[in-house]
Amino acid sequence: MRFASLLREGLSTAWANKVPTALVALLVAIMCATTLATVGRTAAAEQQVADRLDAAGSRLLVLTDTRNGELIGPAVVQQTRALSVTERAVGVQIPVDVVNKVIGAGGTRVPAWTVDGDLSEVLTLTAGRWPGPGEALVSAQAQQTLGLDDPVGAVQLASTTQVGDFSVVGAFEPREPFGQYAAGLVVAAAPDAISDSLYVVVTDSSVASAAQSAVIGLVAPPEFDSISIQSPVALAELQAEVAADLGTFGRTLLLGVLGAGALLVAIVVLADVLVRRKDLGRRRALGATRGAIVAMVIARTLLPALLGAGIGVGAGLWAADRFAAIPPWQFTTGTAILAVLAAVASAVLPALYAATRDPVRVLRTP
Repeated sequence: MRFASLLREGLSTAWANKVPTALVALLVAIMCATTLATVGRTAAAEQQVADRLDAAGSRLLVLTDTRNGELIGPAVVQQTRALSVTERAVGVQIPVDVVNKVIGAGGTRVPAWTVDGDLSEVLTLTAGRWPGPGEALVSAQAQQTLGLDDPVGAVQLASTTQVGDFSVVGAFEPREPFGQYAAGLVVAAAPDAISDSLYVVVTDSSVASAAQSAVIGLVAPPEFDSISIQSPVALAELQAEVAADLGTFGRTLLLGVLGAGALLVAIVVLADVLVRRKDLGRRRALGATRGAIVAMVIARTLLPALLGAGIGVGAGLWAADRFAAIPPWQFTTGTAILAVLAAVASAVLPALYAATRDPVRVLRTP
C-alpha cells in the first residue's frame, strides 16, 4: 500500500470511528498539557535558576591584595584578561571621595574608582569622550550630586591630607556587575598603576574553579593570607546541584505522565481493534498484508495523536503562562514529539494482534 493511500485510508477510518479517534486525541492532549503544566514548569524553573546564576554578577571573581603588596600590576591585569576562561578583567583601586573643584572642600562627596584596563568592559560611554590616564567619567547620579550642569569639569580629592584633581571628560552608565559605579566617577588609571583588587568575570560558571586557580597563579601571592577571594565557585556548585535535582524530578514525572498516557492509548486502540476485527479480517481475506494492517492501525492512531498534541501544547502553554513559567521551546517541541511517539508505540501491540489473527476465523466469529 502506497504511503498516500495509507494516509488516506487512515484518515477515512479515523473519521468514521469518531469515538476512539476522539479518545486518542484527548489522551495525547492531556499528556502534552499535563507535561507542560508540571514538568514544563520544572524545566522553566531550572532555566531561570541557570540564567540567574549565569548572570555577570554571579560569574564575578574578585581577588584583593590585603597587604598592599603591589601584587596586581598592569601585567597581571592583561594576562588575566587573556585567559580563555575570562570574559572581562580589570584592576580597581580603593575608591576615594571627591568633590566639585569649583565648590571646594565644602561640596558634596562622591566616590571615585580608578580602573586599570579596558573601560568599555566596565561601563558604557553616554556622552563626551573616553578618558586618558588621570581623566574621569561621571555617572548621571554623581553629576547631579556634584552640581555639574554637564558631564565636563573637574573634581578634586576631598581628603585634607591628599592633593589631586581629575578632569571630567564625559558621562557613563555602568555595565553589570559594576552597578555600584553608578554612584560616582570612574578614573582611567595611569600606565604603571598598581590596583588593590582584580575583578574577573569568567566566561561561564562551570569554569569558575579553573579560573580561580589560574588567576591566583598569575598573582602569585607570597603567602595565602596576602590575598582575599570572593569566588563564584560556590554558586557554580549550587547551580549544578539544583539542575541535577530538578532534572531528576522532571524526568521521573515526565516518564510517569507519558507511561500512563501510553497505557490508556493502548487500551483504546486495542478496544477499537476488537470492535473492528471483522473489517480488518475482511481486508486480510481480500489480500491486505500483515504489514498493511499494522501500518493502517498505526496511521489511524498517529493522525488523532498529532491533533491532540497540537491542542495539548496550546493548553499546556496557556496553563504555564498563568504561572509565569513558560518552558523553553526545545522542551515544548520535545514534549509534543514524545507524546506522539508514545501514542504510536502503544498502538504497535494492538496492531500486531490485529494483523496476526486468522481472517477466516475472524469472519466466522458472530
